[in-house]
Amino acid sequence: MTVYYLTRVCMAMLGVALLCSPAVLAQGIGRPTVTPIPGGVFVRWASQVDVAAIQFARELTGGSFEVMFDVPSVGFLTEFIDHRPGPTTNPEMITVLADYWIVRGMPERAIPLYEAGIRRGGLDPTRALVFQNNLAMLYSRVLGEHDSALAIVDNALLENRDNVTLLDTKGLIFLNAGRPAEAVPVLQRAVELSCQLPIYCLHLAYALFQDGRPSQARRYLDPVRDHLIEIAPRMSPENQAMFDTLQSNLPALDDQQF
Repeated sequence: MTVYYLTRVCMAMLGVALLCSPAVLAQGIGRPTVTPIPGGVFVRWASQVDVAAIQFARELTGGSFEVMFDVPSVGFLTEFIDHRPGPTTNPEMITVLADYWIVRGMPERAIPLYEAGIRRGGLDPTRALVFQNNLAMLYSRVLGEHDSALAIVDNALLENRDNVTLLDTKGLIFLNAGRPAEAVPVLQRAVELSCQLPIYCLHLAYALFQDGRPSQARRYLDPVRDHLIEIAPRMSPENQAMFDTLQSNLPALDDQQF
């Protein structure tokens, strides 16, 4: 059984009793809407409320248990929830849940959410692009299904041929697949379109290094090296690993060596 807090206005839970603060009742907000989702239910009020506490309806046995929020006090019982999980169809809900699983280090749980959102259709262009981009990366990085990942990102590029994010993702998929030579031209295009944004220069430099072209890799790494050092503590583990590899193998040159 897993309980997870998503935002101040929505919570997903399974087999629990939801409790709210007395202030919520005094506001006359009323009962929330409840939608079944995989692993629990999604609860939403019409306006922002403070969730005070939860009380479990039965003993927790087996599985994982997480409570992702801090509660000030136990309020009054307003709703008992014990719904059978159903399909997630709300794009906003999918986005929140997928982000939750990725941040919690369980990205494999985000994959069926993105798949369901894309399969259902009707997404606005921006959200459709995000779903396709993220799903492609997860297929490659988590499942190792690089060809399927490339098919997804190539389909997204049909309508967004110069989208920097998609191009960068495609290049990273080639890298994940051990195909740096194919990654290089794609990442070069991303660097050009992004006006040499440092993180894209990092990816291109790494691809060039992996392809046995260290001198070319240095051309893209050295101009952004200081910036990358500055943001290193905030990098993703994947970007940090790339940067560490380049730093070890292509150390900065002093002025005399230039």
